[in-house]
Amino acid sequence: MTYKKLLHNIQNQLSEANEDESPEMELQEYKQDFLEMNIGSLTAIMRHASSILKSLEEGDETVKENLTESWLQGKIAITEDYMRTIHDFVKYVPSDDDNTFAGDKPGLWDNIRKKKEKEGKNYRPAKPGDKDRPDPEAWKKAQ
Repeated sequence: MTYKKLLHNIQNQLSEANEDESPEMELQEYKQDFLEMNIGSLTAIMRHASSILKSLEEGDETVKENLTESWLQGKIAITEDYMRTIHDFVKYVPSDDDNTFAGDKPGLWDNIRKKKEKEGKNYRPAKPGDKDRPDPEAWKKAQ
């Protein structure tokens, strides 16, 4: 389905629901605006990446040479990481999982600070295998 068809279908669905302007409807309009912006941005990212790859396939030496710039590798690596994060969130996080208040929950570093305060001079970091040692996934999330 093309971007325009997808956008048209979504707009039709929302317009059917927009008979009364309740707070829920305003929220739906707000979400629709974000959806449209995000779809537009993802489409632009895909278009630009496809253009670069197509130029490489056609043997464009300028594009090939420009891709050897060292500063560019960092930008591409960050972009890839962001895109993987976006992909994983959009594809695998349930829609009812509202992370709006995630900042209210104590994180790994908060727990470590509390442990340091509680143990004072006797504080020793947990060693691998200790029951209170964070698992690799917790470390990854904290970084």
